[in-house]
Amino acid sequence: MLKNTFANLGIFGKLLMLFFVFFLFSIIGLSVITVAFGNTNDIQILKINQLILSVFTLLLPPIVCGYFWYKNPWQAYSLHKFPSGKMIFLSILLIFSISPFINLLVHINEQMVLPDFLSSLEEQFIAMEKQALELTERMLDVNTFGGLIFTLLVMAVMPAVSEELFCRGALQNIFAEKINKHIAVWIVAIIFSLIHLQMYGFLPRMVLGALLGYLLVWSGSLWLPIIVHFVNNATVVLASYFGKESATMEAIENIGKAETWGYGIVSAVVSGVIIWWILRTKSRETL
Repeated sequence: MLKNTFANLGIFGKLLMLFFVFFLFSIIGLSVITVAFGNTNDIQILKINQLILSVFTLLLPPIVCGYFWYKNPWQAYSLHKFPSGKMIFLSILLIFSISPFINLLVHINEQMVLPDFLSSLEEQFIAMEKQALELTERMLDVNTFGGLIFTLLVMAVMPAVSEELFCRGALQNIFAEKINKHIAVWIVAIIFSLIHLQMYGFLPRMVLGALLGYLLVWSGSLWLPIIVHFVNNATVVLASYFGKESATMEAIENIGKAETWGYGIVSAVVSGVIIWWILRTKSRETL
């Protein structure tokens, strides 16, 4: 009986409701973690905590809100349509081709220097970045096949589904109801980058967020950004597992940075061509 109760909420009403549910479920999720595991530094428990938090903060809020907003949440969140094989192939090709350009943006972002009066804030940003990097490295440090599968679940499957459902499914859909779709894509891309709380990765993550947003716009299917997000994250996990202490892997990870910045420019051009190919494919599929 409560289904579709708040269908007439405007953009601000839906945003308020979504973030209210987000904060409510965040408290519940943190409470579950505290009661179940307490304060621990065990990496396996931290992975479970990450999984629980993703479910409560990013997965459940759009599901709950969608129930109250729409007659058919599945369709409203663009989950009713699956992209063509060609669109999936081109989009995966795009996420790989754009990688050196993203590395270039990482390098540019890392050169950020705040004014002297914000030096304490800059120190906090650096400390947060270092802490996030150390945690990521610990999570990626697995030596068993079972550990690899669980890490893929925590760092690839769950982020792809939960972050895309929250950001592109719910948020982008809310903004796109009232404003230009391109503005909606970039607003959500900024929010997507901010929720990661890593200021020295803000610029590249924003661009990736915008790319994922446009994949939804171009395909009309949330499954496409979910698949691409998964492939992007899974590649990092698999590369870490199979390429431990590999000089080649380290070199690939740094293509586009510092003295190899030219590869970043080439990457942007190649990615532009692939985007044109995706748009061409889209226009042919809609004929």
